[in-house]
Amino acid sequence: CSSCPAEGWNRAVPVCAGPTPVLIGVGDLRTSHVLTHVDNAQDAGAAGVLLAPVTYQPLSDDEVLRLFRTVTEHTDLPVIVYDNPGTTHFTFTTELYARIAELPGIASIKIPGVPADPTAAREHVAMIRAAIPEHVTIGVSGDAFAATGLNAGCDAWYSVIGGTLPAPALSITRAAQAGRAQEAAVESRRLAPLWELFAELGGSLRVTAAIAEHLGLVQPSCLPLPIQGLTDSQCGQVIDVVTGLDLV
Repeated sequence: CSSCPAEGWNRAVPVCAGPTPVLIGVGDLRTSHVLTHVDNAQDAGAAGVLLAPVTYQPLSDDEVLRLFRTVTEHTDLPVIVYDNPGTTHFTFTTELYARIAELPGIASIKIPGVPADPTAAREHVAMIRAAIPEHVTIGVSGDAFAATGLNAGCDAWYSVIGGTLPAPALSITRAAQAGRAQEAAVESRRLAPLWELFAELGGSLRVTAAIAEHLGLVQPSCLPLPIQGLTDSQCGQVIDVVTGLDLV
């Protein structure tokens, strides 16, 4: 949160979020460093951690399982499995989901975007659900896939845009959770110009940062180096789209 001074980072979560639970992403090349990040997240007031198996050397399933076991034994915070092969270069199998989900402390699995076909999406989510304990939730990622994933039986949506523009994210989520699948799908299609910008402009992070900067939620040039934000022209393109969609 931009209002929290850097020296007060360990108080940033309760100050900025108030009663809203905040999950903090953790990951590093060494388990010892991951544990330090987990401790820092807990000290900051996090409600849980989102753990990505970051890798330099290719990891085996057993190595990833051991990472999650070590973290769950180290902390009482709920741990979410972050499956993002495009970023981590590690691909989870359903069997590995099942092995990790048996660990005490695993609360949820953040899966990559589901198939676009609703039937195929339902089958995909059902396969994962059958393999993991009932108390472990399944959350879809990739904002363009949210409505399809929620309609297919995902319990949650790990949204990029939701923290910056919560209204449309809540609209899709609440419609899907209430069984209004068509309404959720229609709202997602309405936001297609925004989803298309994610692909066109180098990823959802840059687009969301541009929106947050426009709204004054963060300082200009907020992304951590070496990531560069969008150009002025690209930012103008983003603002034109979200303004045209009545999102700002």
